[in-house]
Amino acid sequence: MKSLYAVLGLGLMVCLTGCQAMIYGTASKFNDLSIGMSKDEVESVLGKPVETLADGTNGEEYLIYKKMKHAISEWPRTYKVTLKYGKVSRWDEQYDEKNVNNF
Repeated sequence: MKSLYAVLGLGLMVCLTGCQAMIYGTASKFNDLSIGMSKDEVESVLGKPVETLADGTNGEEYLIYKKMKHAISEWPRTYKVTLKYGKVSRWDEQYDEKNVNNF
């Protein structure tokens, strides 16, 4: 009986993590970005960001995304696309407190 519960629990966990991947999408879409893309081009690949920040002193704009690292990841991660004067200059995964999910 314990093994039945273990199998059911594992099945439920796989289903739930798959649902998160459907909601957030996966980070594999970042492979479709390239340096020099416009904000509209980035949004056509990744969708609308969850947050947009700007630094007027150096002409940078930051598009913040929540994506699953893999389809079976436990939690979504925070990624940042940096635009310099309206064009992509870099993108990376964030390793700060924004990766903490408080729910």
